[in-house]
Amino acid sequence: MSNDQATKPSAKKATLLRAVLYARVSSDDRGKDGRNLKSQLDMCREYALKQGYSIIAELAEDDRGASGASFELPQLSNVLAMAERGEYDVLVVRELDRLSRNLAKQLIVEEELRYYTVLIEYVLADYDDTPEGHLQKHIRATVAEYEREKIKERCLRGKRNAVRNGKVLLYNEPPYGYRLSEDGELVVHEPEAEIIRLIFQWYTEGDENGERLSAVKIARKLTEMNVLTWTDARTQNKIKKRRGSGEWAQATIGQFLRNEMYIGKWHYGQWSNGKMNPREQWIEVQVPAIIDENTWLAAREQACKNTTTARRNVAHNYLMRYRVACNCGYSMQCKVCYRGKDHVYLYYHCPSMEFDMVKGKCNTPHFRVDQVDAAIWEWLKGWLQNPGELERKLQIYKTERERANAPILAFLNTNENLLRENQAQLKRLLDLYLAGDFDKDLLLERKKRLEDVVAKLEQERKRLMAQLEQNGLGDTGIEEIITFAHRLSQGLEEAEVSFEARRRIIELLDVHIVLTVEDGERVVYPSFILGEEQDQTRLTLTRCNRSLRA
Repeated sequence: MSNDQATKPSAKKATLLRAVLYARVSSDDRGKDGRNLKSQLDMCREYALKQGYSIIAELAEDDRGASGASFELPQLSNVLAMAERGEYDVLVVRELDRLSRNLAKQLIVEEELRYYTVLIEYVLADYDDTPEGHLQKHIRATVAEYEREKIKERCLRGKRNAVRNGKVLLYNEPPYGYRLSEDGELVVHEPEAEIIRLIFQWYTEGDENGERLSAVKIARKLTEMNVLTWTDARTQNKIKKRRGSGEWAQATIGQFLRNEMYIGKWHYGQWSNGKMNPREQWIEVQVPAIIDENTWLAAREQACKNTTTARRNVAHNYLMRYRVACNCGYSMQCKVCYRGKDHVYLYYHCPSMEFDMVKGKCNTPHFRVDQVDAAIWEWLKGWLQNPGELERKLQIYKTERERANAPILAFLNTNENLLRENQAQLKRLLDLYLAGDFDKDLLLERKKRLEDVVAKLEQERKRLMAQLEQNGLGDTGIEEIITFAHRLSQGLEEAEVSFEARRRIIELLDVHIVLTVEDGERVVYPSFILGEEQDQTRLTLTRCNRSLRA
């Protein structure tokens, strides 16, 4: 039994210690002796019973592709939550790398459990609560982390070698226009290949009337023809779709027109960690072509022409651009109408008005941009012209976000404490080195190990900070809103005149609107981060002299 166990509080000695067993298996160690969940739990159970513990829970974690370095594992979260509630005294794990294969994560988890006076005992190892024991544990965690990276590198190298030998590795079913043969080779599926050729012909040469079609019009035309999409042909209605059968999207057509696979070039290694790699790092594999290279190049040239000649509505100011939804569920688009040289009218309109979609043609009329934007800004000014109430609401919002972020903040706090502790140890090592009281080689080895720990903790800190920044409005944004509100309440004209300033406030407060018609009136339903569902705001726009259909 470790010294950790010897140092537990006397109150716990007088009672039977409660134990939780934790086992984790990942994709790289399924099937290995002693690594499957049942074997791990059996060993932990035998150990706990020998120690005389009362087992209150057995938690088995099958990460199904998640990393052992991740905190987002449900059973590990359960381990920490139960510790916080004081439901057990000892966590029993088979070995160190079952808890984590990342040194920073292991240190944070152990520190969290230690804070709640929970002991950690490993069946296959005994780590004393001494500098030597901590060193041994850090070395074992570092080896586990190295093994994880080695496994990843070995798998990646195996895949790259297979690709260099002409193997096409698909993470999903073959793309539109292809199928897999019985021997696993990629072959052209002629019914879909004909649609691909037709798409390129419409885009580069034109349809039966000689009109070159845009991606939007091609999607509309295929929808009218009720051509089955990639999903339609493969799922057979086994999953719920956003669109109905035979409903094509502009984005899908754009992907087809850019895909080099249709000229016989498939690439491996285009992306890693969410970023596109330089083209020289890609590995090209020849596959059966559906169109010739000249047709593909003509499509690329046509796309460039469309980009440079298209009229862009962003030349005008739309306060709620990308933040408007139609009552039918679709995002509304911005539209400009010119009536003579001096009359320009801007509208928000539903794209499904122009062609039949899953639900049929939408009957929502166009909404004048000046009326909608003015109504939203006047509504928002009601909040902004009362800085005291706005600040109170923002503080409530901040408190709610902090409560939601509490687990991340706890990890971050533990991380920073460990970081300060290890940085202080580094400083003490420097003092010992300068004093010359210890062996130089021993100090250098200790220094390198501490530097590695500090580097990993700093990396984990950056990741946690980035996660917090993504989880809502921060202190800087709140201060910016309050400052703007004070300027507006004091009658400073520039606060309201500047479109950029108003748009910035819209973005900070994450304002979205839904447009609809009720009882013959155009109606706006706004929402933002401070809104309350039970008190939904309803704004009625001024009637136009023209029909609502206008």
